[in-house]
Amino acid sequence: MLISVKKRLLLFFIAMLFFLGIFYVGYSIKMDESFSKELSKNFINQIRGIDEFGIFLNNLKIALVMFIPVIGIIMGTISGFSTGLVFNSIMNMSGTVSYSNPLIIFLTPFGILELISYGLAISRGGILFFELIKKKFTKKSLIYLLIEVALVGLMLFTGAIIEWMMIENIPRNL
Repeated sequence: MLISVKKRLLLFFIAMLFFLGIFYVGYSIKMDESFSKELSKNFINQIRGIDEFGIFLNNLKIALVMFIPVIGIIMGTISGFSTGLVFNSIMNMSGTVSYSNPLIIFLTPFGILELISYGLAISRGGILFFELIKKKFTKKSLIYLLIEVALVGLMLFTGAIIEWMMIENIPRNL
């Protein structure tokens, strides 16, 4: 079952909005200072020693799971929410939370690439779900899936290089 370009774009935008919404919910959680500090320290420890390939592999694993019907939506929810929490804690610790918009992270080059990638993956997972239920998964469906997996991989690799450069400039004294 191949869907029209119009429906494909609609599903893609719905998936991106879903991810943004879940991110915003994670960001909006009120945290006390000790939890925020602990979360920030854990994040800094996780990224210590990471390079662009580590970022790429981490993001690619997440995105590949998002292609899996049903499980992808769960992974998208977890990923968006936890990213929002971490962004919240970093903003709290930097003292800029009062005037920053959390969605600004998605205006960075790597944020745009990740959002597009996750939107593609989540929406393709939804399409696969309906194709499998209706027993309409075809060779053409597989080709589209493989093309989208390749696009997501390319975008995430490019984004990882940019993100790594930005992470290198995060203060390490949190």
